[in-house]
Amino acid sequence: MQALWHVARFAGARPAERDSIDQKIVGEALTGSLKIIDSPSQVGGYPPVEAPIVATLEIPEKNRDDWLETLARQVEGRTQVKPTSKRPKDLTRFAVATVNPLATEAAVAAYDKGGNAIDAAIAAAMTLGIVDGHNSGIGGGCFILIRASDGTITAIDGREMAPAAATRDMFVRDGKADTNLSQTGALASGVPGALAAWELALAKHGNLKLADLLLPAADLAEKGSPIDEVFARKLAAAAKDLAKFPASAAIFLKPDGKPYEKGDSVAQQDLAASYRAIAEHGSDWFYRGPFAEKTEAWMKENGGIMTAADFANYVAKERKPLVTNYRGYDIVGFPPPSSGGVHVAQMLNMLETFDLAAMEPAPRAHMLAEVMKRAFADRAHWLGDSDFAPVPRGLIDPDYAKSLVKTIDLTKVTPVPSHGTPPDAETALFGDFDRKHTQHLCTADSEGNWVAMTSTINTGFGSKVVIPGTGILLNNEMDDFSVQPGVPNAFKL
Repeated sequence: MQALWHVARFAGARPAERDSIDQKIVGEALTGSLKIIDSPSQVGGYPPVEAPIVATLEIPEKNRDDWLETLARQVEGRTQVKPTSKRPKDLTRFAVATVNPLATEAAVAAYDKGGNAIDAAIAAAMTLGIVDGHNSGIGGGCFILIRASDGTITAIDGREMAPAAATRDMFVRDGKADTNLSQTGALASGVPGALAAWELALAKHGNLKLADLLLPAADLAEKGSPIDEVFARKLAAAAKDLAKFPASAAIFLKPDGKPYEKGDSVAQQDLAASYRAIAEHGSDWFYRGPFAEKTEAWMKENGGIMTAADFANYVAKERKPLVTNYRGYDIVGFPPPSSGGVHVAQMLNMLETFDLAAMEPAPRAHMLAEVMKRAFADRAHWLGDSDFAPVPRGLIDPDYAKSLVKTIDLTKVTPVPSHGTPPDAETALFGDFDRKHTQHLCTADSEGNWVAMTSTINTGFGSKVVIPGTGILLNNEMDDFSVQPGVPNAFKL
């Protein structure tokens, strides 16, 4: 990314008083280390000129942080540094991390357009649905953890919901679970929640409109982009299943039926059109309009159960984040139905009982493995959607952690344990139950907005189903449920 800066050195400063940054800026600009975008003729006379020196410089990517730190430290009085943009912030006060450079660029572009960290995160997620579509997309779901500039923290749950017609035994055939049904095809998908979550996050905390972010992503989808090595590898693995569905094959497979390879450009015109339709008509196009109707029609023709009513009934939820304290630091995580926040907190509670700094590497690694084994045993047994299943709050009780630590032997490996039983496991629960393959990105800005978003369509390429005429690849999140009591899902849970 390029950073454009307007630099002015005021007249009247004696040469001896000119700080090093004056010389560094103009000197390196004149030698070509920096590119002068616009400059008056006086620059050529540096250093003896007494008239103001004004130049707009393009600071190179390399060592840019060092440049700007020095600028900020040394500009007192004699040198003024301002972004060329009218906005009072700059890209050095913004951070983004994604799995794909095009998504990172989309986040930066959204921020530079006047957005904040929330806008940038949504822009990145929309782009990842194109360039990293085997992992996530508008046909899937997400968890968005937001720390707003006023210090408030919220968790937006945009995970998929099972169709209303789903039943306990829908994947059982001849008395046995058929995981092919829960992972591929018409029965595998839940109602996508990503779009509803994006819209809610923008409405509550964003500066930009949904359309502002969708339209650039649509342009990228229409133009196409080269697939990377991971995408190509996942595509090769899923090609046989994708070939079962003509709309999917038309996007991800070559005319001869072979998968695209690393470096091949894949364009998604139908997805671009869907993005533009949502930009024009809002999320109703997706949840209460053409997309929901097309999905219902395809499901009826192919043995599925998802209906337009399922889409119309979908609502993204705001949940209270989970906060635990570790050695004086508050650690904020996503609450159930995500398992991450609960079990990271559980592990940290166990780790806090050890003097980690005093441990040798081998015993410390052994201890970490034992801690994680116990947390994951509890995850497999206790975790679920707290709106529909009891998830004990006692899992993050420090005293419960201490009881688990007592079962750890630092001198030998213990068998994979059964789950524990936290205090008040049947009464103190997360959520409202008592009343009735994936990617991650992060953004932060100088105003104090932080975002951590996990998005998924579950396993690679989800259900492998693209709804014809939309370019939207549906998730296979139904496999996250128990396909049959005692039968693990794709993640061995």
